[in-house]
Amino acid sequence: MNEIYQRVKLIYLNLIFDVMLTNMSLTILDDLPECKMYYDDFSGLKLSYRYLNNHNKSTIVFLHGYNGNSKSWAYQFRHFKNKFSILAFDFPGFGKSDNFLNPDMFKVSELFIRALKSLNIENYYIVGHSMGGMLAQVLGANKNSSILKIVLSCTHKGYSMNYKEPLREPYEKRLYEREKLTDIEYGNLRISKMLPDLKDKEIFNFLSLISQDISKEAILCGGSCMQILDTTNLLSKIKVPCLILTGSKDIVVPKEKSNFLLNSLKNAEHYEMEGVGHAPYCENVLEFNKKINSFLIS
Repeated sequence: MNEIYQRVKLIYLNLIFDVMLTNMSLTILDDLPECKMYYDDFSGLKLSYRYLNNHNKSTIVFLHGYNGNSKSWAYQFRHFKNKFSILAFDFPGFGKSDNFLNPDMFKVSELFIRALKSLNIENYYIVGHSMGGMLAQVLGANKNSSILKIVLSCTHKGYSMNYKEPLREPYEKRLYEREKLTDIEYGNLRISKMLPDLKDKEIFNFLSLISQDISKEAILCGGSCMQILDTTNLLSKIKVPCLILTGSKDIVVPKEKSNFLLNSLKNAEHYEMEGVGHAPYCENVLEFNKKINSFLIS
């Protein structure tokens, strides 16, 4: 009887601990600026974003990855709030942004450029992670005069697939999982697959909470954009300084893919963060933010 009691007590304590960690993760999210909307007359779509406007301070535009949304940059909003203006967009289909029909990164980049113009942001830095880093490459090639520097975090040139090819098997699997699993199950699964060695429960819960917001439309839109993208012929057009940031334990983007960017960009430097995987922006917040800050102000 005592053994049963101890087991029940342990389960209860673990549940309480998990709730406490979740609440800790929520605290950082509560500090974020409220979500706002840009209505694009050209496409008829709305684009959601979070904007902290520090007048007379340079702007960093943050572009999230496939498992994220504008909330992903909560730790960066907290760190940079007194140093820069900060803008984080939700990719089409993510957050509260409308989904794109027949999407590609070039359409998305033009949408973002129009949104930036509507906010009167003429010169800015870009920090793009994974899927957001692919978009950053397109923006860098098409809008050099407005971009000051670019950080490419855990990203590559795209999958170079034909427009007519079906959705990649990993993306199809995500669609199936999204339909069959609860929000919590889906969020936990995505982070477990992305960061199998992650031990920090607070960071795990932070990432899982954000991944729980992902919809089937987001999976389709983001996946379609990434699989048909190939920035090979665009990289030579990016003239601004670039920082290619990688994680030593990243299982999502192999080193050879990051090396291709480094070898193809004319004005790029590389920095590898030791002991982190595919989410360095929260796995090691201090190092990630410090490196970005030193690169942007140098």
